[in-house]
Amino acid sequence: MLSRTADHLFWMSRYTERAENAAEGGVSTQHRLRAQHVRCSLPASSIKEAVC
Repeated sequence: MLSRTADHLFWMSRYTERAENAAEGGVSTQHRLRAQHVRCSLPASSIKEAVC
């Protein structure tokens, strides 16, 4: 029973780590998209590189 509990704890921590990594990736993508939207909505003269 102890080994089964240890196995369950191991996999639970693996799934938690994967979920955290997926969540960080989503936040990073959202931040990048928002930053691009803000850059594209500014006048082109105030931006050196405007890529839309």
